[in-house]
Amino acid sequence: MAERLNEQVALMMEEEEKQKQSQEIDSSSLQENSQEMSQNGPSLPAAAPTSVSTQSFTSLLPKALSAVLYPTGRSSDPQQSRSPASLEQVQSELRELRDQFHQMKRQHNNEIKLLMSELDEEKRIRLTIQMEMQRMKKHMSK
Repeated sequence: MAERLNEQVALMMEEEEKQKQSQEIDSSSLQENSQEMSQNGPSLPAAAPTSVSTQSFTSLLPKALSAVLYPTGRSSDPQQSRSPASLEQVQSELRELRDQFHQMKRQHNNEIKLLMSELDEEKRIRLTIQMEMQRMKKHMSK
């Protein structure tokens, strides 16, 4: 998954570089045209150069994530679009994640049991102390 994300980010960055290069070419040709117009005299009002906003890396990240999560141009059946090797890899990752989940679940349940037993012990101690205090109060009142 991380490899696909890295590939998507790399592709997005390459596309951004291509866009920047084409924009630079466009802006240089626009400058050449404006120089020619100033030399020849303006026959038509010159169009104001438009500022081109460049995308930052942070703006590419959501696009890369959406490209990974919602790939386009692939068949609708994910089983057909994956090679057998990658399918086996995904299945093994799924098994590992399930094993980790079950291990964490067992550990969580054990910790809950331990906490409950500690709570029960604290309750017993509290009751013992309460009973002892009541006994002392009775003894003091006599």
